[in-house]
Amino acid sequence: MDRETIAHSIVVSPCLRDCRKDPRVNNLILLPLLAALSVLEVFIGGARLIYCVPAICLIGVAAALSWIPGIKPGGRAYLPAIAATCAFTIYILIRNRLSDVEYIARMQFFILAGCFLVYLLVGVVLTRPVDRRLVVAFLLILAVVQLVPAIVQFAGEKGWMPLPWAQRLPGFDNWRASGFFICPNHFAGFMEIASLLAMSHTIWGRGSVRMKILAGYVTLACLAGVGISGSRGGYVSLAVGICVMVILSVMALPRLQQRNLLIGIILTATLIIAIAGGVFFLIQDQALFQRLTEVNDQANPRLLLWHAALDQFHLSPIWGTGGFSYLYYGRLFRDLSIQGDPIHVHNDYLQLLADYGTVGLGLFLIMLLLHLYSGLGAFRGLLRRAHQSGNSPGDRLALIIGSLAVLAAYIVHSAMDFNMQIPQNALVIAFVFGVLANPGGSNEERSMERHPWFRVLLRWSLPLLGVGILIYGIPRIAGEYYCERARVALRDGHPKESLKIAQKGLQKTHDNPELYFAAGNAAMHLAQESGSKNKGADRVSAPELIHEALAMFRDGLRVFPNDARLALKLAMAQALSGDYYGALDSAEHAKTLDPNSSFVAAYRGFIEYTFHYYDDADSYFREAIELGGEGADIAQHGMEFSAKARQAPEAANAINSTWWGP
Repeated sequence: MDRETIAHSIVVSPCLRDCRKDPRVNNLILLPLLAALSVLEVFIGGARLIYCVPAICLIGVAAALSWIPGIKPGGRAYLPAIAATCAFTIYILIRNRLSDVEYIARMQFFILAGCFLVYLLVGVVLTRPVDRRLVVAFLLILAVVQLVPAIVQFAGEKGWMPLPWAQRLPGFDNWRASGFFICPNHFAGFMEIASLLAMSHTIWGRGSVRMKILAGYVTLACLAGVGISGSRGGYVSLAVGICVMVILSVMALPRLQQRNLLIGIILTATLIIAIAGGVFFLIQDQALFQRLTEVNDQANPRLLLWHAALDQFHLSPIWGTGGFSYLYYGRLFRDLSIQGDPIHVHNDYLQLLADYGTVGLGLFLIMLLLHLYSGLGAFRGLLRRAHQSGNSPGDRLALIIGSLAVLAAYIVHSAMDFNMQIPQNALVIAFVFGVLANPGGSNEERSMERHPWFRVLLRWSLPLLGVGILIYGIPRIAGEYYCERARVALRDGHPKESLKIAQKGLQKTHDNPELYFAAGNAAMHLAQESGSKNKGADRVSAPELIHEALAMFRDGLRVFPNDARLALKLAMAQALSGDYYGALDSAEHAKTLDPNSSFVAAYRGFIEYTFHYYDDADSYFREAIELGGEGADIAQHGMEFSAKARQAPEAANAINSTWWGP
């Protein structure tokens, strides 16, 4: 018996004895974990807090259940990798809570907290191959479900979403498939993970031939999903992931038994032929072929977003400017040609660098390298033992090869998109990191048994962290629920309902600027209806509604003083209330926050128009039209109204809500 086998029998078996006797204990943890993935699957990947927080709370339940006496952390995990992950997570969470705008940073807090819980669950609790295989199988089922709406979207239902209240991000209402996600790039990020995991299990899994064939079909379906997403980043990163899988497979094939070698060669050749057929399909479709030819697009606006992130980084190079602060620094440093709201950097590394500084990026790179080292070491160890014993390495090899391929793909994809800002995709990558930290291969000698204090720390910290997430997250769900309902009601043209819902939400929480934004916007729309149509305000006069809007926007700015949108809305409300100089001050404040936005120029034109300064209004409208974007559309309406007002002065009192923008 070799040293690794002895280490396994002495170290690992005692600590997991209870779990192996009663696998229902592990299933109890898996249930809320899989439920969380299901919630995120259906609800746009958790891209808004109302969908993210409940899912992370479910993961908190799973973590809390790890306190059950029958569950003990395994001894195989690579200690340096786990220690690096703990250091990275602790720093980011603390820096996040010290952000200037706590609410804006909250999404990243929940994402990272959920990822850390998933990582610890997979790395030190759910260490049995059967548990991990169940998670992978569930992810593949979710991927197949994702394909149903994706095919409908690609087939011609442009912009269609399976959830009627969810809409795709602006600019993506075309043929590109997004499934349940609101962005095709996020859909591609999820499908590339599923395709690589399915491909690995097709080639290296321990299942029957029928199961391998089924996994092969899922692989092809997921590859097609990446294709119809139109994501250039997805194409490049998937190609990298496949190359890594081919390289690892070529390294593994000579060390396997003759029968396994033959099966592996046949399945690998079949997949290569199928992938070649998929590439041929992409070339035949005109829209997809055009996306392929644009992979190396030098005019890609991402480069300008990256430049803004570097400008933000220079403000605080060591510690960063705080969680998700690119939301407002991206506006401050935006290029004139970027008129869409630059919410994300479209580069996870630069987002991390700008928000959390060189300390955050440095800790992440250390964590990444240690997990790569752990995974590659386990890969070599499994092959060595399989060659010496003549036994099949089973599903561990499939998991390790698939995880390494997924990680390679995301190393590339993260340089072009922001999948790690989407809870669903981030949690799946946390699962991959957990597998690599405790792969069950050649790392038995690197046991936490040598550091019993760390075992005790993990034993108690995981359930305590789960309970902490529940305590912190559950009270915030109600406010997010009302916020989402108010936003959707206003978007669908129901300002009266939106205002009532937002007011209910403000009774639950006072730190959500989006609730103030929705309430103020709804009051503005009702004021317009009351003034122009004399309906919809329930006997509340337009001045009272405008006063309500003023209060909402001012309160919102107290919570989020860097929000140019709230400053512009306040300027509009002040103009309608007759406060010319107050409106100018608010508009100037918005300009300092977002100097190159066409919205700022369009709203400044609105202010001048309201007070009958038509020449000045036209000047600002022309500036907005020259800049382009949605602000230019508002300005175009303003030019039309200004021309009518010159001919008929009574038309100057008309207020058109189409000017007000999002």
